[in-house]
Amino acid sequence: MKNCSNFTNDVVYSIIISLISISCVYGQVPVENDTIEDIEDFDIIDMESTLVEEKKDSISWVSDVFSAMRLGIQYGFTYKVEKPDKIMNNRLSFRLEYSKSFLDYLSLHIDTKMFTFLKNDHRIRDENDIVAFEGRTREAYLQTSFNRTSIKAGIQIVVWGESDYAIVTNEIGRLDYREPLSLNMDDLRIGQPMLTVDQYSSFGYWSAFFVPYPEFNEQPRKGTGYYYDPFDGKVEYLKEKQKGNFSEYGLRWRKTFGKSDISIMAASLIDNQYALRMVNPDLIAKSKQRFFMTGVTFNRAINNLLVKGEVAIKSEKAYNDTSFQIVKKNALDASIGIDYSPNSTFTLSMEAVNYHIMDWSDQIQGIPRNNYIALLALSKQLMKNNLSLSWASMYNGPYTNFFNVLSASYNWNDHITLNFDALIPIVDDARSGFYPYRDQKQVAFRVLYQL
Repeated sequence: MKNCSNFTNDVVYSIIISLISISCVYGQVPVENDTIEDIEDFDIIDMESTLVEEKKDSISWVSDVFSAMRLGIQYGFTYKVEKPDKIMNNRLSFRLEYSKSFLDYLSLHIDTKMFTFLKNDHRIRDENDIVAFEGRTREAYLQTSFNRTSIKAGIQIVVWGESDYAIVTNEIGRLDYREPLSLNMDDLRIGQPMLTVDQYSSFGYWSAFFVPYPEFNEQPRKGTGYYYDPFDGKVEYLKEKQKGNFSEYGLRWRKTFGKSDISIMAASLIDNQYALRMVNPDLIAKSKQRFFMTGVTFNRAINNLLVKGEVAIKSEKAYNDTSFQIVKKNALDASIGIDYSPNSTFTLSMEAVNYHIMDWSDQIQGIPRNNYIALLALSKQLMKNNLSLSWASMYNGPYTNFFNVLSASYNWNDHITLNFDALIPIVDDARSGFYPYRDQKQVAFRVLYQL
């Protein structure tokens, strides 16, 4: 009886467990017939596929956005080593570069930077401030292209010249002189709102620009480390009220012939520097002055040698006479340079520049008839091109000064770059434009992290 009872209990338990298992399965997937089962299975598969596709599209969209974006975070520290020694730069900068095409014929380009000036940075004008912020947008424009025509509208930088350091035909863009010891033209250039049109044809490459409201060079501001007032704060400055059209416009034609190219250009421009005029001993007026430029540039490659040059005639440029009034003179500016690269890791560059004032007289104040520059630069790549060393030395006359820069750059990995600079100005002539910075011998260190 006991065995029978145990057998009965086992059977009951087995039946109960089986019923529970069946009810759980049927509760999860109700089945009425084979047709319904097949349809509902397909619905579930379609729903899962849709969710997977939506997830993929979402991931793809996010990936697409970030693939068009480049982020850079840089810390920079500069120390003035000549007495009185002090910290000049102590700052973070955040750079965003974005380039994205959409709608098959439009593209958006952005290059903007945000600066965070930390304590003791010379750009903090109030000593009680711990941190200060400033932004600068280099470029932000929309571009559309069709056939052989390209049109851009927005904040842009237009570079027409061939010289890496001098301004001969490259008069369109404005420059940032708040860090006046920099020789890197890419860092100095600032964009401004404009419209540009590029046309490619078998006869050559045409480029035109229009700037509705030209902007001016940025100068060191009062209270910062490079500020210099030639009048020692004894005068006030006033912008003159001027009527008329102050837009800028120009056209350039460029043609390539084998290993050579030539360009011819003409432009009506507003000087990037305000013209100054003394109203009375206590007041100086600043005004916009128009001038006209025609110029020619060329490049010629000969084996490992590149010869480049440019010349420009600038009419009605504004200067000051001995009574500090505005006089107009024509100018003839020219440069000639060579780049010699015997291999892919070494480059020697030499350049000579001359700024000449036509019909010059000794009544013109502070500017010589000929202002000339000679430049020598060497660069060498080492350690599989991860280490770059360069030296640049610039002589400027007739008010003699030398400016020397030693630089090193090391790619730590794909994301981190270390930079070191030593800046050595040598100036004895008080008439030189570099004289206010004669004691600015500096060492600089920067670390850049790019995503």
